[in-house]
Amino acid sequence: MEISSVIAQKIVLQLKNVLSQEINFMNSESIIIASTDKSRIGHFHAGADTVLKNKKPLIIDDDSSFKGSKQGINMPIELEDKVIGVVGITGERCKVEKNGIIIKKMTEILIKEDLIKDINIKKHDRSRYIINRILNHHLINSNNESSNVFNYDYTLPHLCIIGEFKTTFNYQYEEIYRIITRYTHTIDDVIFIIIEHKLYLFVQQTSLDQLNVWLKILSDKITSYFNVPYYFGIGPVSDSLVTANQSFDYAANALHWNKLYAEKPYLHFNELDLGLILTSIDKSRISLIQKKILQFIPPKEYEELKEILLVYGEMSKSINKSADKLYIHKNSFQYKLNKLTQYTGYDPKILNDYVCLYVAFLLDYME
Repeated sequence: MEISSVIAQKIVLQLKNVLSQEINFMNSESIIIASTDKSRIGHFHAGADTVLKNKKPLIIDDDSSFKGSKQGINMPIELEDKVIGVVGITGERCKVEKNGIIIKKMTEILIKEDLIKDINIKKHDRSRYIINRILNHHLINSNNESSNVFNYDYTLPHLCIIGEFKTTFNYQYEEIYRIITRYTHTIDDVIFIIIEHKLYLFVQQTSLDQLNVWLKILSDKITSYFNVPYYFGIGPVSDSLVTANQSFDYAANALHWNKLYAEKPYLHFNELDLGLILTSIDKSRISLIQKKILQFIPPKEYEELKEILLVYGEMSKSINKSADKLYIHKNSFQYKLNKLTQYTGYDPKILNDYVCLYVAFLLDYME
């Protein structure tokens, strides 16, 4: 592996800030590719050539001992047990010898850090490409498999998942990426990217229990760090580019219902019942439905009558149980049900009327 001159130059400048001495970096061909003394860049360094061959440190006491070299210490730089270059400190033996091991270790650490950054950038580029390819209809409809740059196999069973905070705010994506990276060791090949504040995950199918545990951990960790509830919606299993696109649409429905109503760490699309219908209603129609059914309820009584109706349904339309749950007299509860009928023209005791009122009130969560 070769270290680029850009990375090498960044490293030598960082090292000089620590040691206040001239630093050189030589590549595997013994060429100085980076230096705090720019006049030396591009020259052959015979001392580095010796280090590369012997894989041992070399102290030079005389500027004329090795072609292109000056007095100082030169240390082999190793990565995965291979010498990939040489770092040198210019100066008298008594001043530089003590810093040899330090400069070697620091250089190797800086190289590893840069490599990790580069790997993460490439992973994000791959994830962004794969997920954008799924989400963009024109790419799917083109049937142009030659555009599959990463040769990704979309026919393997995958789960499509979307995550989002309950409320929208600006935040650093890097922290979410860090949490996901840290807690994905139990799940194979997770592709993930944040697009417009939504986290898209494309995961090769795993056991339901394992998936649920993983998403619960992610939800808890993200919620705890940002102090804002974080929820996931999960689409059905996909086995092609087209079905993956559809699955992300279904995951968006599950997420929408989860954020507004269910408020669980994760919600599977197949758990939706009425939520499947409500999340599919156009926003313009929501206001139309609510206006038709609920418009004559006085604003100051709206929340109370909404609670009455929802508890009435929760208690299987039992007035006694509903009154007990709300700690009011059954006659008071009956009176409030009658007021709902008076204001709306719909009688909650009649099944069809109850359904209309129930749906109209639930649509509050969709706005």
